[in-house]
Amino acid sequence: MAFQQLQSDSLEQVFQNQSLSDSVRYRAIQQRTFSMIFSDGQQAKVKIQEVLETAEKEVGKSRIYYEILQNLGIYYDVNQQTDSSLIIFSQILEESQKQGWKALEQRSNNNLGMNRLNSSDYRAAIEYFSEALAMAQKDPNARPGDYVNYISNLGLANQELDLIEQAIKYHLEALEIREKLKNKDGMAISCANLGVCYKLLGQFEEAISYYDRAIEYAKESGNKVLFHRTHDNLGSLYVEMGNFEKGLLRLNVALDSSDGFIPDPKMELSIVSNAAASYLMLGQVEKAEEFAKRGVEILDEYGELINYSLTLKNTLAKIHFRMGDFEKGNAYLDEYEALNKQVFSQENAQLLTDLQVRYELEKKENQIAFQTAELQEKNAILQRNYFAFASLGLLFLLGIGTFVYYQNRAKRKQELLVKDRELKIKEAYIQASLESQEQERRRMAQDLHDGFGQYISALRMYVAQLKSGKAKEELKSELVIRTDSVLDEMSREISNVVYDLMPATLIRFGLKSALDDLAHRINAGQKVKLEIEAQNLPDRMDELVEINLFRICQEWINNVLKYAKSNHISLILTQHQGIAKLQILDDGKGFDPSIFQQSKRNGWKNITTRAELLNGKLELFTQEGQQGTKLLVTFPYVHRAN
Repeated sequence: MAFQQLQSDSLEQVFQNQSLSDSVRYRAIQQRTFSMIFSDGQQAKVKIQEVLETAEKEVGKSRIYYEILQNLGIYYDVNQQTDSSLIIFSQILEESQKQGWKALEQRSNNNLGMNRLNSSDYRAAIEYFSEALAMAQKDPNARPGDYVNYISNLGLANQELDLIEQAIKYHLEALEIREKLKNKDGMAISCANLGVCYKLLGQFEEAISYYDRAIEYAKESGNKVLFHRTHDNLGSLYVEMGNFEKGLLRLNVALDSSDGFIPDPKMELSIVSNAAASYLMLGQVEKAEEFAKRGVEILDEYGELINYSLTLKNTLAKIHFRMGDFEKGNAYLDEYEALNKQVFSQENAQLLTDLQVRYELEKKENQIAFQTAELQEKNAILQRNYFAFASLGLLFLLGIGTFVYYQNRAKRKQELLVKDRELKIKEAYIQASLESQEQERRRMAQDLHDGFGQYISALRMYVAQLKSGKAKEELKSELVIRTDSVLDEMSREISNVVYDLMPATLIRFGLKSALDDLAHRINAGQKVKLEIEAQNLPDRMDELVEINLFRICQEWINNVLKYAKSNHISLILTQHQGIAKLQILDDGKGFDPSIFQQSKRNGWKNITTRAELLNGKLELFTQEGQQGTKLLVTFPYVHRAN
């Protein structure tokens, strides 16, 4: 740290030396203000603005001016003022393109990539990083140190898209270059990123190793932001592993401001939340409450950080429960559950966006592969013409070679088209699965809340009376009988919930047995008669076929039970000459089929999606005012023996 201070003072002296050229002076102050962003953020902005005023007077809005302005954009970006930094970086990119400043144009693309990355616009971020890297690699005078940051940032973008293996490749490549350059600050950044990646993969020992290296390099380079942030990451990892002593030691270092570093509100909220949770796990409630109160104060001042307060809200609920204040505990628990639901919905929406970006990245790789094939074709044609002039005798061999080449090229093109289609199908399946999971979670939560809430209340009342010691013996016997009855009801309710999630009969014995079980459950109510008929079916079908067919049956029969006022339902499942048919007929009242076919409700969407996954055709035969409805699913199926 002392060495870094001496270096900074030296750069300041260079800038103040008027006998030196402007380029030397401003290059020194550019390096000085850049390092201040990460070591003394509060003073960095003031210093950069002072230098910009001086530069405009001395050298005008030249390239030197815009290079200093770039540091102001970086300051805004580091401090989450992304709108301000976007304006500055876009202005510098436009001016550098107009003036032909290629190096500055590269850095502007990279800075815009970081700005978009911080705004979760991963598609734009990758485009900017890729453009910066492509420009650098086209420059014959470029050295790895000139574009290592672009490689590192591509790793970050892949990391955010959950492409962890690809992210690790980029980070390792960047680390290797930075080690050769002995760039301690860059080495710290690469090691910190690798620590995050290995933590996400669950390889904790590898993550700890890279976090420790990142902390050491950050200390040597004077990067206080990374030094404290990595301590927070490492501390939370130790806590997650159950090593609270090491975890709290790291978290306390992250909060220690003796080196002059003041964490931004988001970082401080993360640290105090992790510390509060750790002390609570250790049973130190008062200490946990002390850190939790700091978290509440941060939230009161910076309300926009509410989405990052899940750990804090959950810990506050537990603290007040431990202290016997159930009213506050329940209030914080309600806040936690509401926030968790909101964040979960936002993450789902972001996940769908990320999946689209990942799909487009893979599609872009296919396009690059196709372009490479085109280039190889052109090279082969040139070589063929060259050798044709050398010897007519090789013409026949070249003709054969050309034929084979075009055959391979056509095959490659077809493979790329197939892969593109697979990606689209995969994307549609993931989206449908996410919607289905969300619906299933809401339904399951409602079942648990409605089904078990009343039972638990009754049990509490009976147990309280038994514990009071005032009840007579005959009343105690009655209470025990009632308690046993409630437990039986809860057992049946749990059985029903588990059955709705995934019937055990379907997994163990197959579709026919699961449908018979479904019929037994419905017929037990003696309101509707469900009959199952299976013809020419194997004992077991493919697992995914069985699951999709069962869910279609379950969803449609539920619709019939709710709306059709039917007395009799027939379910017929047949297979003949590679074609399987599912028919569900009821004698209830008919309806206009467009009501379902134009519906955006999840029930009908789930049926149509599952039919499409079977490559099947879905038909609905009904009419308003008539009796009876028929659902028909036809799909190709050839049994594959295990």
